[in-house]
Formats: sequence, structure tokens, C-alpha cells
Amino acid sequence: MGYSGAVLRFISLPAEAPMQAEAVYDKWIAMLEKISGEDPVMHQWRYAYGEQGISIDVHERNRVINDAIKPEKKFDPKYSGEGLISFTSRGNFSPEEKKYYYIENGFSWGGERPGAFFIDTGLLKKADWPNYWKVFANCLRHLSSIMPPLWADVAPQRYRPHAVFPHREWVGWMALVPDVDLSNEMPFVAMAEYLPNIGTLIVTTKDPFDPDNEEHIKLARATEVFLADRGLLPERGM
Repeated sequence: MGYSGAVLRFISLPAEAPMQAEAVYDKWIAMLEKISGEDPVMHQWRYAYGEQGISIDVHERNRVINDAIKPEKKFDPKYSGEGLISFTSRGNFSPEEKKYYYIENGFSWGGERPGAFFIDTGLLKKADWPNYWKVFANCLRHLSSIMPPLWADVAPQRYRPHAVFPHREWVGWMALVPDVDLSNEMPFVAMAEYLPNIGTLIVTTKDPFDPDNEEHIKLARATEVFLADRGLLPERGM
């Protein structure tokens, strides 16, 4: 992947009941495996184990789960391995990237709050990558086949100050709006695709989203206004 700076956020429904750490881990691994074919840096994920942050494969199930439980117990001594828990990983380096270029991932779920899965490409290099917007769009498709989304978006960190509503979610480059079909209502965006039984996947531009490009900002902001006018742009921190 040649794009640096995009953050994919996928917000899912809360767990129906407090979940065991093992069940949250299994869901996390299913999500990582679902997107693993989209780009070389997503092909192999590593977990930072222990205080030294030793890199181990995320599939070392028992080691990863036991290590992830430790900070939860430190925060809440009554934590028994059931409820909200977080897992983090780093994407494997692609052949053309140097050692210190990677993507970051995190997943928190299992309690009363909505789940949150993210991918941050901020530590990748910039390089030419034709149609790499498809990587992010396909990731949203894949993730939504694993868990129903409450909301999802893809945007560079630097876009966020440009968002129209400081109290609502932003769109930026892409968004996944659940439970509605807007595929014939948004001619001003590059793509509005209805995903049956999921919602509408919106891509504001197929060019690399540039927070310094006024046209890209206008498209993103117009999309946010369009959604807000229809009650489809949720409050931040839902």
C-alpha cells in the first residue's frame, strides 16, 4: 500500500451481553483475516507481547489473550476475563517498505459500549498506487460482512478539523452508512454503492484524498451536510 495518513474506523453494535475475552479475540482475528488479501501490509499481523513489546503472530491465541487481559485487570482488579477488552497489532511490512514503516490496528469490544476497529496507515510511506481507494472500500465491505456497522469512515487525520459538525462524525474520504440505500441520491460523489442488508458505501473521490485539496474538502463537507439533513450523520462518541 502506498498511501500514508488514512485512518479507517469501523464502529459496531455493542455486545448483546458481556463477552469472554476469547470470543472477542476470535472476532478480531476473523476481521483481520477477512481483509488480509487486500494488500501485502495486511497479510500478516503482529502483536506486541509483554512489557518489552516482543513481536509475535496474532494467531498465538493463548499468549495474546493472556497478555491483553493484564492491562484490563490493572485498570479494574475485578475484571475476570469478561467484558470490554482491547487488542492491538501492526501490519506486516510490504517488500518495498523499510523496517519502520507499518500500519497499526486495534479492536475494542465485549462490553456495553459499541465496538471499535481501526486501521491507521500514518506510518507508511507515500508512493504511487493506482486505484488504491479500492483497498479501503473493500476493507469496509469485508468488515461489514463480519459485524453490522453502526458507522464507518476513512479519512486522513488532518481532515478532521475540516469536518462540518464538531459534534458529529465526519466522512472525509469514505463512509459506510447503515440500513439505508442512498445509491441513487448522491450524484456528486464518486461512488454510492448499496450493500444489501448493510447500508450505503460512499466514496467521495477515487483520487488519493488530500486534506489540502479544496475540492476534496468540499466533497467531504457536502456529503456530511447531505447526511446530517437526513438524520444519518451520528453524534460523535456514540
